[in-house]
Amino acid sequence: MLELCKYIYENYPTLKSKIQYWQLLSLLDRNDDKIITVKEDNKFKGSALYSRISDDILWKIEWGFLDMSKPQDIQEVLNGKGNNIHFLYLLADGQKTILKGLREVIKKENPKTVSWFNPEMTKLNKFNIKRSLICHQ
Repeated sequence: MLELCKYIYENYPTLKSKIQYWQLLSLLDRNDDKIITVKEDNKFKGSALYSRISDDILWKIEWGFLDMSKPQDIQEVLNGKGNNIHFLYLLADGQKTILKGLREVIKKENPKTVSWFNPEMTKLNKFNIKRSLICHQ
């Protein structure tokens, strides 16, 4: 967990100004079942913390009623339950790594939608998942 925390903390833009290292480590440790990592040659290529969320929480994220830089709002997202997946602290070396991680989470969780912010937290990426495609893969 220490290696993953260091990787995220050192590579995620603006994270150091919003959260302390020990807070990130605690967050990861308490939610280890919600972490996806992609490694190659024993080195991290990507990682993310994700949560199942309701349509209501997704709406709050999308319209700015939940601020993903505030620990209490992050905790609300992590405590969520629903048919959508929202990724926090998505970090990847490219689209191929993102797609690999997405496939793993979609296969495991079978969500209605997946969403995440870009590292600068300026754009929300949100995709509806076609359930018929998931079932046939």
